[in-house]
Amino acid sequence: MAVKMPRLRHFLLLLLCAGSLLSAQPETAGDFLESAREHFERRRFLNTLDSLRVVLQMTVNDDAKKNRIKLEAEVLAAQSLEALGRQDEAANMYERAVAHGYPDKRALAYLGRYFEAHAQWEKAREYLSAYFAADKSDAETHIRYAVVLARLKQRAQAKELLSAIEPAGPGKKAEECELLEKQKKLRQAYDCFVAYRNSHPDREAGYLALYRIGRFLGDRQKQAQSAQTLYWLFGDDTRYIWPLVEVRLAERRFYDARLLLEEVIRLKGKDSDAERLLANLQRDAPEAIKKPFRATPAEMRLLREMEP
Repeated sequence: MAVKMPRLRHFLLLLLCAGSLLSAQPETAGDFLESAREHFERRRFLNTLDSLRVVLQMTVNDDAKKNRIKLEAEVLAAQSLEALGRQDEAANMYERAVAHGYPDKRALAYLGRYFEAHAQWEKAREYLSAYFAADKSDAETHIRYAVVLARLKQRAQAKELLSAIEPAGPGKKAEECELLEKQKKLRQAYDCFVAYRNSHPDREAGYLALYRIGRFLGDRQKQAQSAQTLYWLFGDDTRYIWPLVEVRLAERRFYDARLLLEEVIRLKGKDSDAERLLANLQRDAPEAIKKPFRATPAEMRLLREMEP
């Protein structure tokens, strides 16, 4: 009997442990949500999504309490997907959460930027407008909103928006940035001018400086982005169309360059530089300016004299 007692105690202990483990297993939507929170805090995002998938299945068409659980699950799923770089799925989940009453302005900003990046201008405007109403200080995002408005042929409203932005801090002075540029510290100058532009979003000077520094850096992406922003926001003045003309010529996108040159001529009535350049395009690359495709190497050789 003395030999069997330890075995009996061991057996009872195993039963108790098994019972506690069973009782600890998630059973309700709230249990699974709590498990998801723990995984999220430990940055185990795939495990988070596994738990949330069960939560969302368990809260379809449920009462108000479970709807609150469902909303939290949608938000946590969106944040997990965003952390994993699954942007399309994250946007879809953020949309669901916002539609179900999620009030956080960061979701509006995320959706606005997402749809702007995917050239879905109407949807981008919807979310960026709501975000602007909630927070007027995020100049970086609101400048993108202004570009969206300009792309929707609402340039006057875009300029009004730029004037209504309330930057969070004083930003940089143009003189600080210009000094860095003179010292050939171009990357620092670029970052400085970004801060300057964000603190003075309605001034063309900041956008022009970013285009100029991008060109000096030889960074075609920065150069093109700055030229496009200049054009969309301030392209009713021909001075701010020419940078994009230069970019499109360098990219061999002669069809787009032709349209821009015709816009310059239309706005000014007569522009000898634009007319000369357009005539050269029509003479040396007639096929390239008819359709939106890049010029051939042979056509490029004919147009070398137009390169800056």
